[in-house]
Amino acid sequence: MLLALATTAADCCGLPFADFRSAPGMEFIIKHSVRCALPSFLVAFTASSFATLWPSPTTRWLLSNRRYFGLAFAYGMAVHLAFVSYSVLSFGNGLNSFVTALDLTGAGFLLAMTLTSFRWISRHLSLANWRRLHKVGAYAIWLLATYIYVSDVRYDRDLVHALIVSVFLAAWILRVAAWAARHGLIDAIKRPTRS
Repeated sequence: MLLALATTAADCCGLPFADFRSAPGMEFIIKHSVRCALPSFLVAFTASSFATLWPSPTTRWLLSNRRYFGLAFAYGMAVHLAFVSYSVLSFGNGLNSFVTALDLTGAGFLLAMTLTSFRWISRHLSLANWRRLHKVGAYAIWLLATYIYVSDVRYDRDLVHALIVSVFLAAWILRVAAWAARHGLIDAIKRPTRS
C-alpha cells in the first residue's frame, strides 16, 4: 500500500507538466509514469541477487517482500497504461506496429505475473511453471525496457536515458553474478586450481 501511495505521489508530481489536449503533450506524463514504476521493478528483479551475494537482514527483507515490489510495479504500469489508453483513444496510436507489439507483449507478461502473484490463481500452477513464468516474464520486461531506453539513448543522446540503461545493465550483471555464486563459479574464479 505504501509503495502504491509513493508511486501515485511521484506520478502526481508530473501532472503539472502534462498537456492532456494533444498527443505530444501526453508524452511527458507517459514517460514520467514509467520512470516512477521502474524502481519497484528493479528491486523485485534484483532482490534475490542481493540476498545471494550480500546476505543480511536488509537483503533478506527485500527478498521476502519482493512480491510487494512487483505488485507496486504492476500498479505503476497500470497508471502508465491508463495514460497511454487515454492518448490512443483521444489522438490515435502514434507508435509503429513493432513497438506496439513489444508493448502488448510486456503488458501480457506483466498481467500474467500479477495474477499469479495471488494464491487463488497461483495454486493452479505447479511451482516449476510458476517459476518459469516469473523468470521469463521478468526478463521479457527487463529486455523490453532496456531496448526502449537504448533506442532513446541512440536517437536522443539523453543523459537521463543513458543513466537508466546503465542501471538496467547493472541489474542484469548482478543477476549473472548471483547465478555464478549459486553455482560455485565465483569461488572457482577466486581460488584457481594449482598445476
